[in-house]
This record gives sequence, structure tokens and C-alpha cells, in this order.
Amino acid sequence: MNYIDIYYSRINHLGETTGERIRNSSIRSFEKWLNDSPLTVRNLSVERGLYFDGIIHENKDKEHKKIMFLETANDIPLLVGDIVNWKLEDDKIEKWIIFQEEKKTNPTYKTFLIIRCNYLLKWVDQEGHVKQSWAHCTSSMDAMVKENFRMWHELATAQPNKYMEVIMPKQKPEIYRTTNFLVEEEVWSIVDYDHTSVPGITYISLIETKINSLTDDKENNLADIDKIAQYKLSMPEAEQIFALGAHIEPVFTLMKNGEPCDEEVNFFTTDKKIVRLIDNILIAVGRGTTTLIARLKNHPEVETSITITVGDSSEIKFSAYIDGSEKIKLNRANTYKLVGTSKIEGPVEYKIEETDLAEIIFLDENECVIKANDKNKLGTIKLMATYLNVEYVKEIKVVPLW
Repeated sequence: MNYIDIYYSRINHLGETTGERIRNSSIRSFEKWLNDSPLTVRNLSVERGLYFDGIIHENKDKEHKKIMFLETANDIPLLVGDIVNWKLEDDKIEKWIIFQEEKKTNPTYKTFLIIRCNYLLKWVDQEGHVKQSWAHCTSSMDAMVKENFRMWHELATAQPNKYMEVIMPKQKPEIYRTTNFLVEEEVWSIVDYDHTSVPGITYISLIETKINSLTDDKENNLADIDKIAQYKLSMPEAEQIFALGAHIEPVFTLMKNGEPCDEEVNFFTTDKKIVRLIDNILIAVGRGTTTLIARLKNHPEVETSITITVGDSSEIKFSAYIDGSEKIKLNRANTYKLVGTSKIEGPVEYKIEETDLAEIIFLDENECVIKANDKNKLGTIKLMATYLNVEYVKEIKVVPLW
């Protein structure tokens, strides 16, 4: 290596300017401190699959002893709102939320403020799905955590044990103000809410309310279970049969709270000797009866099962069901049609039992429109559809407008 090569090698290592040399020296000093420090914690991780080492040390301010500092190298892509997994010596894993990053002009390492999560909060979102997130909950929040939080003396009743503050990662979809939580066998309702002051973090102030034994699940720490979306598959009454070698494409309508829903459903086999997934397509590979698991693509926690049979094509029989909402609001109309395991060809005869709850106001070859009464009469009607001399029945409730 000649003199020029040595010169440029030194510049690349130390920096071309005095400022660069000072900064690079500071970065190497931190790297050495990270490697040698007794405060270094190895194999930290975050929920999104990032692993790293960091230095964790206490806050010198005794009033803020719950808050700790996390220092990492600049190239670790941590974000405010990340949940850090900290494995202790006894193999217990604690969850810590990053709620603030120290701002530096020319940083040689990153510094974050973290606080330990003490609850796994659960709630029902606006779409009726159960969500959960680790969070830090406390009856009084340090000003250092969020200086503009609502202070206890500003509340109508000065009972700190009746109020709770929460720091948690920002959620998608966002938590609505009408959301309730169940913590310490009590229900908590939102009175103050901030998801914009600090990107990645949601701050919530809550007030204690009474638990409702009918709608709150103390065993699973979940409030408002009556708001959980109810899914089911409307399908032909008879078991669906598929020919050997055929694509398995069950005929169904996904229902959410009694209404047809267009969320995508994926099916999974439970017996590869009968049904196998080939190139993302379910194929009938063997004769017999088996169970398929139906799971929502965007909400895989929601699933059910159906039974199908694989046999000879001569065993396949036509079956059908009436597709449409399970309820009609007063003075409103809904459309219904017959859906079969093969194409509906020819007219379908529709009728409802004699009633003053609703009436059929439109008929087509395979479609009917039913309108509910405007006399505030509630109840259940039966819609009958006759096709190829077989009658199919659907129960429909007449319900209030709201």
C-alpha cells in the first residue's frame, strides 16, 4: 500500500474534516461502550422481528424512576411505539414501550425513553373485531411522560384511584372514544384521547365505570362482548359433494351480524389424503368425507369449519339456499335470491307466509324483494323459495330502524 492509499484509508476511517473525525471517534467510543458496558442488554427484540443489543440504565431523577433510557447504535431502526422484549436472567420476558426519542443535532447513537408495560389491553374495535396491545397503565402519569396530560385536580371528582392513564402503540384502525376496557375487574371509559401529539403513540385517559355482567367478560378481561361481530357461512342445506380431481370451491355467502359480507375467506384442508392444496388451489385427491377450515383472510382469528365429500361425479346432487340479509328494518326493503351448487336455470317461486309484518313487492325469475311494514310491528317471517319441486326456507327478522 503506497502513501496515497494509506492517506485515503485514514480519511475513510477517521473522517475528512475535523467534525467528521470527532463524530466518527464518538461513534466508535459508543460501540466500545456497548460491547464492554455492564449495562448492556443482549438480544433485545421488538414485535416486528428486529433483534439488537442496547444499553439500558435508570433515570437519575427519583420522581421518574419508572422511566428508563435505552441507547442503541444509529443503524438500529427502532421507532417510537415499538414494544421491546427484554429477557431477564430468570428467562422472564418483560415488555417495554418506547414512548419518546431524544432529539439530537448530530447523533452518534440513539437514546429512547422506555417504560414497562403492565397490562395486555383488549378491546372490541368499530368493526366488531377483538384487538389487543401491550400498554403501560397507571393511576397518575408523570409529567415527563406527557406534560399536557389532563391533571387530576382538573377533573370533577378528585379520586385518583378512579382514573387511569394509558400509553400504548398507535393502533390501526384507531381506537374510538366509545371504546371501553376491562382492567382490574372494572370497566374503564375514555374521557381524554390523543393519538397525534407523538407519532406512533396513543395516550388515553379513562374513568372507572361499573361492570355489566351481561356485556363484559371478566374472565377474559374484555368489555362490550355484545359488540363482537358474529360471522357465519350461509350454505346449501345438503352437504356439498365434489368430483375426484375437481377444484374445491364451496358455495357460500359470508354473513356478518346477519348481513352479507364481502370479506375474503380462505379454506384450509384438514386431511391431505382427501383434499390437498396445490398451487394455492384446493384439489380433491381422494374419496371420502373431510372437514375444511374457513378463515377470514384479514382476520384469521375468525374461523369456522364445513364438511364436504369427495366422490364420483354421479354422486353430485344439486342443493341451494336463499341468499340475503337475515333482517329487514321497518319500512325498508331487501333483495333475496336462490344460490345453488350449480347454475339456477328456470323460474324460482317465492312466497312468504300470510303476515302483516312484510310483503313481497317485486318478483323476477330468481329474485324477490321484501318490504317490512311501517306500523312498528316486529317479529319473524319465513320466506319460501321453490325450485325443481324442492322448497328452501329462510327466516327473516323485522327489526327497528336503530
